[in-house]
Amino acid sequence: MQQIEDADARGQDSATVLRSLLAITRRGLVDARSGETHLSITDQSIVMAIADEPGIRSTDIAQMFRLNRSTVSRQLSSLIALGLVQEMPSTAGRGRPLALTPDGEDAFRRTLDTLRHVIDTHLAQWSDAEVSRFAHDLLRFDRGDAAS
Repeated sequence: MQQIEDADARGQDSATVLRSLLAITRRGLVDARSGETHLSITDQSIVMAIADEPGIRSTDIAQMFRLNRSTVSRQLSSLIALGLVQEMPSTAGRGRPLALTPDGEDAFRRTLDTLRHVIDTHLAQWSDAEVSRFAHDLLRFDRGDAAS
């Protein structure tokens, strides 16, 4: 009986983690969207992917976010038209490498600054030790570490 109660509590805790991560992410990305460049959450995700991996290709982005290639293509067309993303020359036949333009890098930095502000506001009352432990645990969670 105790195992069932423990499993139920773990399931509830897991659901709380999911809801919290989704809410925090959504709020942060919506706040970031209120800046000069009004990028959708998908646009912001694509810009972040390109900033993290300059030279990434649209097929890699589609796979990374489990999106249809046509969705990524439409989003990239919009980002290119806004002057935030550019296609780089390539000798390989598998799509063109992508990079942020200077305006794209500025939009990326503004988005990160806004997201950091949201996080800093939420953590303002936490001790340095609590923030450190939370960062450690999130990194562990993100990597799928069994134990750390």
